[in-house]
Amino acid sequence: MAGSSPRMRHRLALLLPILAALALGTAPVAQAQTPSRSPSEATTGATAPVARLNDALLDLMRRGGQEPNGARLQRFLPVMRDVFDLDAALQIAAAPYFEQAGEAERRQALDAFTRRSAAQYLDRFDSYNGESFTIDGERAGPRGTTLVDTTLSRPRKPPVRLTYVLRPAGKDWAGKDGAGKDWRILDVLAKGMVSQLAAQRSEFQAPLRNEGLAGLTRDLNANADRLLGGA
Repeated sequence: MAGSSPRMRHRLALLLPILAALALGTAPVAQAQTPSRSPSEATTGATAPVARLNDALLDLMRRGGQEPNGARLQRFLPVMRDVFDLDAALQIAAAPYFEQAGEAERRQALDAFTRRSAAQYLDRFDSYNGESFTIDGERAGPRGTTLVDTTLSRPRKPPVRLTYVLRPAGKDWAGKDGAGKDWRILDVLAKGMVSQLAAQRSEFQAPLRNEGLAGLTRDLNANADRLLGGA
C-alpha cells in the first residue's frame, strides 16, 4: 500500500485532537451564543450547511413512503457531499488505515462511507408527522471548530437536541475569522455530548484490523444495501 503523504499526516495531526476534545464532552450551551433561528433564517456562516441539511431531512421525511429509496438516495447524496466533510471524517474514523492506502482504495472507501451515511439518514427520517427543526445558535468549539446547536421538535414526543461540529474546509482551515469560509460538518453530537464520529471510529476498528480498508469498504456497502433494501 502507498504511504501517506506529509500533507495527509499533517491534516490527521490536526483532526485527531478535535475528536479527543469532543470525546471529553462539550460545555453546556453558552448564553453568549447567537439567538435561535428557523432554518430559512440561518443562511450564512457555519449555520448555512446545518440549515440546508435540516431542509433536506424534512424533505426526506415528507417523501418517505411516496417514492422509492433509490430516488430518495439520489436526491439526498448531493446534500451529504456538500454539507459534510466526509473525507476528513473518514480519515479520522479509519485512521491510520485510510492514509496508508492507495488513492483508488481511499476513493472506494469514501464512496462507501458516503453511501452508508446517506442510507442511515434515509432509514431514520422515513416519515413526516409534523416535525420541525430550529437552529438554537452557534458557539466556539475545540481546536477552531464551531458548534451549531439544533433542536428537532416532534409532536407528542420529547425534543431531540443535536450539536453539529463544523470546521472551515480546505485552505481556510487555519483562519481565525469564520466570515466567508466554506464550512463543513465534521461531527454530530447527540444530546450535545455523544460523538457520532467517535462511535464510527469504534465501529470500524474490527473490520479494519481484520481486512484493512478494503474490508471496511465491503462492510459499509453491505450495510448500506441492507438499509436501502437493495436500492
